[in-house]
Amino acid sequence: MQKDQDPLGRKIGERIVAGGPITFREFMRMALYEPGLGYYTEPGAQIGKAGDFYTSPHLHPAFGQMIAKQIEEMWTVLGKGPFAVIEQGPGKGYLAKDILDHIEAKNGELYDAVTYRLIELNPALESFQDELLDRHQKNKKVFRDARLGETKEEKGMILANELLDAFPVHLVQMRGDELMEVYAGFDAGKGLFYETLAPPSIPEIEEYIREFVPGGRLPAGFYRTEVNLDVRGWLREAGEAFKGGSFLLVIDYGYPAWDYYGPERDRGTLLCYKGHRVSEDPYKEPGRMDITAHVNFSALARWGEREGFRCAGFCPQGTYLVSLGMEDILEGLGQQDILRIKGLLLPGTMGQTHKVMALYKSDLIRAGGPGGAGELPKLRGFAMRNQCKVL
Repeated sequence: MQKDQDPLGRKIGERIVAGGPITFREFMRMALYEPGLGYYTEPGAQIGKAGDFYTSPHLHPAFGQMIAKQIEEMWTVLGKGPFAVIEQGPGKGYLAKDILDHIEAKNGELYDAVTYRLIELNPALESFQDELLDRHQKNKKVFRDARLGETKEEKGMILANELLDAFPVHLVQMRGDELMEVYAGFDAGKGLFYETLAPPSIPEIEEYIREFVPGGRLPAGFYRTEVNLDVRGWLREAGEAFKGGSFLLVIDYGYPAWDYYGPERDRGTLLCYKGHRVSEDPYKEPGRMDITAHVNFSALARWGEREGFRCAGFCPQGTYLVSLGMEDILEGLGQQDILRIKGLLLPGTMGQTHKVMALYKSDLIRAGGPGGAGELPKLRGFAMRNQCKVL
């Protein structure tokens, strides 16, 4: 909550002075996505070793190769033919490149059938992606969409790798046995942001608590956590992205609701990252650090059902990648490659903290095909451990 003199900090402060405290969700939205100033939209945004955080594709191309194998299986389940992959928030484009390189090398039929569509908010990252994916663009494999649903193709899949954790969240906190929402205020004299509590800004927050928190209410006393309502609208758009069959593959850190909102997790999951260092103060440098919250995978599954999806698989990332055959590619690799791949697989790494969920739009599959008549496809990535039933 330190004094901040950068343009975005001033802009947020001026808005609060003019109109009063804003919900933390609105503060987070501006901090991350304010055009030209937010963390994900300003021209100097950095991801990877040189930036503030890295994702699985930064560790090793093998991650993208495994996702390519999953895409091939999904394409087969949906009857082959033209197939669109939509990746939202593609970062620098490493995952897209690794996927397309692998498909091109291993399955020419799929490469001919696939189009890879990027949804990116930051023009600076678009330039980096264009350079990295130049060859595939020339092959007319890579296209850009402004939002979900712009593709005209019947079938495909949506890929969300560490996307949902950056959706703005409402912060809630118990005051005794009363549910309150966290608002951001601003002291113009001191140049400091501060927090204040007030009743929930919208009734959907209390509805969410009743639906997903064990017992329908948060523990009395001090308890702070997050409510991500933006996921619901995103799932609605995802459900409308294809007229025919589709998959939605989400890879992110998070928990089922019963774990997310357990009594021991009384400080929530909100964290900030800058220079690969963790902070719990989102007000310190708005626009200059990443702000994240874990994903409630129970909400993904339940809200997904309302949009026509069904949970085809849910498990830790390490188990998922091993099921897809990640260990098969270790032979012949150097020590550095092996160490990086272990960072994708092992307990205490992304292999444990990150989860993978596959949702399947089964109601649009022709009755005689795979997944018809209510049957869910058995995807190889979840063969060892499918935890959909624990959600």
